[in-house]
Amino acid sequence: MKVYNSEYFNIKHDVPITLAIGNFDGVHIGHQQIMKLTKSFHDTKSAVMSFTPHPVSVITQTNVSILMNVEDKIKALENLNVDYFFNIHFTLEFSQLSKEAFIEFLKSIHVKRIVVGKDFRFGFRGSGTIKDLESNFELIIAEDYLFKNIRVSTTYIKSRLDQGDLEEVKTLLNREYSIHGKVVHGDKIGSLIGFPTANIDYDHYYLPKIGVYIVTVEMDGKKYKGCASLGHNPTLNYSATKRLEVFILNYDGNLYDKEIHITFKKYLRNEEKFDSLPLLLEQIKKDVEETEEFFQKNPI
Repeated sequence: MKVYNSEYFNIKHDVPITLAIGNFDGVHIGHQQIMKLTKSFHDTKSAVMSFTPHPVSVITQTNVSILMNVEDKIKALENLNVDYFFNIHFTLEFSQLSKEAFIEFLKSIHVKRIVVGKDFRFGFRGSGTIKDLESNFELIIAEDYLFKNIRVSTTYIKSRLDQGDLEEVKTLLNREYSIHGKVVHGDKIGSLIGFPTANIDYDHYYLPKIGVYIVTVEMDGKKYKGCASLGHNPTLNYSATKRLEVFILNYDGNLYDKEIHITFKKYLRNEEKFDSLPLLLEQIKKDVEETEEFFQKNPI
């Protein structure tokens, strides 16, 4: 797959394409059907256009939590055998592009056919509609993809993550939910109580329900068993913001500044405030034992 990763005016492309346009955060099973549709036409190559950072974050100047970063998205699209990926750098200038200018841009990269959802809007303040596209290109309207009679969407997947429903999320994504993060310095409380944890900078990723999870950790080309705590540390060293800390089983080494990949395997329990340190330690030992038992039945 050839990747174009730049501002729109720097892109030069001269191969006829069927193009799917959208954010495609998560590349969930509904998105995957759209990608298959772009590949079903034999007179063009398949292509996907997405935007980074999320348009809402640029227009409203607020952070938007995401299900996957650009690297994850590229890997997912490669697995779907998409021919071209246009990752457009979304800027305030781009948000002010008129619908006519956006259409001319699409023509300049040899778009023959476009696949979008029925509510797709584009151009300055969403002035462009599917009727505008239909006047200039062959247009395919992608039908909503239903799961248990519910429209599959990034918003719906986030709602399932809010419930800690990892199994349904796995079905909707066609993969287990995972995030990338960098190990940063924490308060080192874990080391003091005998369970050293990696404190993770999770950037703009959407986090699942607060609690304790069984996870796998990938770093330096190797995969490890882990137990993760996500929450506010109510017993020791309370944090107003959510913290993601991972205890990696049978690992002894320096983790600081390492880039790691965390996959959420199973929700173990809610976050709790314990009345004493011994009670907290007793529960942590139980969590680790349950993690070991899980991996005995589900080897990595």
